[in-house]
Amino acid sequence: MTQIDQSDVTTSLDHQAAWYNRLTDIGRDHGFFARLGKDHLTLFVQEGETLLVSFDRAARVCHAEADGLPLGFEAVQRREWSLLSIMSLDDHWYRSTDLIAFFDTLQGRGFFDSFAQVIFLGFGPAAGHAACAYSAAAPGALVLASAPAATLNPERAGFDRRFLADRKADFSRYGDGPELIASASRVVIAYDPCDAVSTAHAAQFRGPQVTLAPLRFTGGAPERLLRQRGLLMLLLRALSHQRLTRAKLAALVRPVRRADPSYLWDLLQRALRQGQFARAWRIADYAADVTGEARFAMRAAGLASQNGS
Repeated sequence: MTQIDQSDVTTSLDHQAAWYNRLTDIGRDHGFFARLGKDHLTLFVQEGETLLVSFDRAARVCHAEADGLPLGFEAVQRREWSLLSIMSLDDHWYRSTDLIAFFDTLQGRGFFDSFAQVIFLGFGPAAGHAACAYSAAAPGALVLASAPAATLNPERAGFDRRFLADRKADFSRYGDGPELIASASRVVIAYDPCDAVSTAHAAQFRGPQVTLAPLRFTGGAPERLLRQRGLLMLLLRALSHQRLTRAKLAALVRPVRRADPSYLWDLLQRALRQGQFARAWRIADYAADVTGEARFAMRAAGLASQNGS
């Protein structure tokens, strides 16, 4: 039986407590930090006339973000935008009655109307779905989502076998992404057209306000690229100014993608599987220079000798 190091448990609990206390301090000084029932945390920071509403998992924010601050907080740090962050604890599909009542209350009190512009942001199937669905609480909002699930309704998402256990959740309110974006002024959906499941979900988002932005070879999580090197703020600024077209998103992502080791490794493996050895050598040689990683240099050397270079 694997022994659990009690010191590791204590360290983790101390880290969580420090993180929670930090968000409490931020909320107390600049807005509010509250728990919504047992399943969600919400942090509101008021700075500017644009409100960014983001959805994320509390565990990811606490343990994976170097600064422990929620998705979109960089907009707050620049004192330009306000932020309403919804962080899930156990309800990863943002289905709790407390959260739904929270958005109903905000809408009823005209909270969203007090801002000149509202942007909803969510990465991944669940958070992306939530960003699209809850945007209905702020008609005229802008939305940026990556690889969102359109719905978990088996009649329209029977092809998606990833979340079978989650289908039992109540999706009667704020539950149909493609239907609920009808009141949004602009919706940008990033997805990988080579990923069949993501593509099938993305295809259900339709309307003149919808921009489908394909990012080839990024798999089911294109947000891994979108979080890098300050790219998110560039995307959000472009969206805020109604300039985030399919071409604009591709242009902003391109330099990040061309320097990303994971993306380049996947691209190299694809070329090898397809027997495109000359192309694989060019990718490996380029990636070795850009990333400095030994695995690319070793592949490039092997492919060069194989090709007789």
